[in-house]
Amino acid sequence: MRVKSIKRIALLATAFLVILVALFYLVYRPWQLSWGATTDEVTRPMMGDGLVKDPTFNATRAVTINAPAEQIWPWIVQIGYKRAGFYSWDFLDNDGIPSAERILPEYQNLKIGDVVPLSEEADADVIDMESNESLLLVFQSDGTVTWAWALYKIDANRTRLVTRLRWRTSSVVSQFMLDAFEIVMMRKHLLGIKRRAEAPMEEDIADVRLHALNHPSI
Repeated sequence: MRVKSIKRIALLATAFLVILVALFYLVYRPWQLSWGATTDEVTRPMMGDGLVKDPTFNATRAVTINAPAEQIWPWIVQIGYKRAGFYSWDFLDNDGIPSAERILPEYQNLKIGDVVPLSEEADADVIDMESNESLLLVFQSDGTVTWAWALYKIDANRTRLVTRLRWRTSSVVSQFMLDAFEIVMMRKHLLGIKRRAEAPMEEDIADVRLHALNHPSI
């Protein structure tokens, strides 16, 4: 009787594991690899696509930002470890230092050939960029990794921010960590840029306050 019970439990556990793995690879992984992105955005070529052949991790994510590209770009070029941060989980990627909530003038002059720190041990090279349009960072982690951004105008006040991460790793552990958890950081990163870019600029707030002083409610 006990042997039958053990076999039944083992069978149920195996079935549960099979279902879990199937859901992970058939539902969760495809969802996280293209979070927020349309089919056209996933298939559209981006800077650096040819630098990583046959990536084991090829993720394209996107978000609509209610702001023009010129208002979003400053938040992108200042990212980096112990720079403006990554607008994500700071205790994981910026030594607990809060990501910037304002534009930092000292980091606005990014150019091709510059180095952007990603962590205490890793840096990324600025390989290509077009102001207010696109940026490509390349770094090494078990091979070449490309991280690209592009801004696509929807109309005068709305922009699509699309980012693509291409990575080829031979490590099973690294692959699982990317597949399972990288979206947690990237999603917050994109939404962090969106929130900051959509927030009223300091000069706009000053104009509102001045207008309120000059035109008090009756």
